[in-house]
Amino acid sequence: MTTVELPRIPRQVPDWHAQGACQLFPELDWVEAKGPAALACRVVCAACPVRARCATEALERGEPWGMWGGLDRRDRKAIALEYGFPLPAVLPEHGTNSRYAKHECRCPECTTAHAVYEADRRATAREKAKRRNLWLDPPVVEQRRRVGRRWVEAGQYMLPLPGIVQIAERRTTPSRPYLRLVA
Repeated sequence: MTTVELPRIPRQVPDWHAQGACQLFPELDWVEAKGPAALACRVVCAACPVRARCATEALERGEPWGMWGGLDRRDRKAIALEYGFPLPAVLPEHGTNSRYAKHECRCPECTTAHAVYEADRRATAREKAKRRNLWLDPPVVEQRRRVGRRWVEAGQYMLPLPGIVQIAERRTTPSRPYLRLVA
């Protein structure tokens, strides 16, 4: 199933914008109206001839900001949940890893961005591991020894973890390194 996302801001301002009652009141804060300003915006919208069209288009776009058709973000979110409109949210651009990971967009641009991100992340992790010398062969125990509650057999590989086994000296042969454990 493919979904087509409508642009958040219309590329061309529709004709009905000029007919909106909000054009007569530019001094009102239509973006973040709170308190008495929000009430004033709602009163202006109630008398607007294009109120229904304004609210419908804001719902279809998932508009996250402002007062549209007398509805603020909270009102639009409630209507969107009830009637299946897109939720009003600020989404990252298409072609980004965050859009792929957090918002589950599987368009070709977001999938490519995620693949590039993962390749870069893995390459960085490999470089860090190489700098910490984690690519060395693990040492081999020379003689049978008790470490904690367990016995470590001769010839067994040991990971050089700090605080678990103290290495007294390291003898190397052409094939692999050997350890002599300190009691």
